[in-house]
Amino acid sequence: MDWKKTLSSIAPTIATALGGPFAGAATKFIGDKLLGNENASEQEISEVILGASSSDLAKLKELDLEFKAKMQELEVDVFEIQAGDKRDARKNHKRSDMPAMLSIVLTLIVCVIVYLLFYIEPPEGAREVLYMLLGMVLKEWGGAMQYWFGTTRSSSEKTELLKGAK
Repeated sequence: MDWKKTLSSIAPTIATALGGPFAGAATKFIGDKLLGNENASEQEISEVILGASSSDLAKLKELDLEFKAKMQELEVDVFEIQAGDKRDARKNHKRSDMPAMLSIVLTLIVCVIVYLLFYIEPPEGAREVLYMLLGMVLKEWGGAMQYWFGTTRSSSEKTELLKGAK
């Protein structure tokens, strides 16, 4: 089980900070408040979160609110920073062929795995691995398709058209 996914469902502000430039601050905050050691390793934090009791989870939720308040004091919006990172990434790769190539490769991988599962008898024990691999690749493939056909891309294109019309 992924401890960061667990954390994101309980303490979204801290989890978001862990994925950005404030990862160090978030790690120290969790280590200090949850373990009493601001220098706690990521491994120690993950063990505590994955083995947390219901009272620990409630405390984690409170810590998230405290962390959010601290960030607001510093006038830092971790969610805006994360959104800005994605926005800048799209802008920086606007003229790149790499997103298209990755999307095509992911589509081919999905097709190959589906073909292997339904038309070729995989070796003993490999079918389960192929199902797991298919699930992982389908998730990433869905993200790639969202990039091309999602509302974010069409919204950004609309914005560019409106800017050009002025």
